Amino acid sequence: MICYQQMARKDLRGAKVLVTGSSGFIGSNLCTRLLSEFGCSVVGIDFITPKFAKDDDLQSLLTGNESFSFNQIDISNGKEVEDVFKQNDFDFIFHLAALANPRTCKQDFGLAFNVNVVGTKNMVESSDKGSRLVFMSSAAVYGNPLKLPLSEAHPRNGNDPYSISKIMGEDLCLCFFNNYEHDICIARNFNTFGDGQIGDYIIPTLIKQAVMEHKIEIWNSKPIRDFMYIEDAVSAIVTIAQQGSAGEVYNIGTGKGTTIGSLASTLRNAVDQKMIVNDMEKQVLGSSELVADSRKLASLGWRVQVRFEDGLRKTIEWFNHTNPVVAN
Repeated sequence: MICYQQMARKDLRGAKVLVTGSSGFIGSNLCTRLLSEFGCSVVGIDFITPKFAKDDDLQSLLTGNESFSFNQIDISNGKEVEDVFKQNDFDFIFHLAALANPRTCKQDFGLAFNVNVVGTKNMVESSDKGSRLVFMSSAAVYGNPLKLPLSEAHPRNGNDPYSISKIMGEDLCLCFFNNYEHDICIARNFNTFGDGQIGDYIIPTLIKQAVMEHKIEIWNSKPIRDFMYIEDAVSAIVTIAQQGSAGEVYNIGTGKGTTIGSLASTLRNAVDQKMIVNDMEKQVLGSSELVADSRKLASLGWRVQVRFEDGLRKTIEWFNHTNPVVAN
């Protein structure tokens, strides 16, 4: 049994909270949990108008709740970030906003640097020493693994623009913890999925192909990923905020690896067993294998609650619900 030094517990109940990236998949689900379970007063900021991933329940809860307010700002603009902090005294800060698409980061590293590095600098610099900040990093910082599962002590070998920007963000957070006594935890997210996720992420992309195009086309079947359903990921973030130790890094993953080929087969069986899976065998950007050692997170009392297969089924159901013409 591995033991980790603990700080005094921090309580989210009734807290004043800032969530960056609040319009995104994880951010909007986190806001919902903070409002409904902990009775927090939540300020969300993002560079896009909140659509909350086309989810009617999130839309009604967040837009119709007096305890939630939204600010459309650019986190790379220090003045705009500073103004938000001048108007509020936050107990917790969840910094989730990022340019998270590795291909976009590679195509425009200047934009990736401004959002992921300068934006993080602005958030940490503006935060008060009396508040706790949870920085959402990525398992991409590990690069290709020396061994699996990946513990938090594994060297950071990421070398693509996205992973480098996240490594820089982590270093900024640790710099402010070590030199300016800021209360900061780092969460390295592996692969979160679930109902409400849209865009170029692997699971919503394959579900859309399967349901709308009646085919599944993958770049490469061999990469291994650690998929976690959104409910468990939000619980992990909340657990780190309340139970984690300042200056520590925590993996957010299940500890179970799934190949992209296995994901495609499971999805095919869930939608239509006659569907053909086409493996294009192209080179994939990023790490070949990412599986979390989640014992450090488990030491805080967190446990996986939703099996991968059940989460995938829920996600397919959500997609069909939000695309009724296709579903019928």
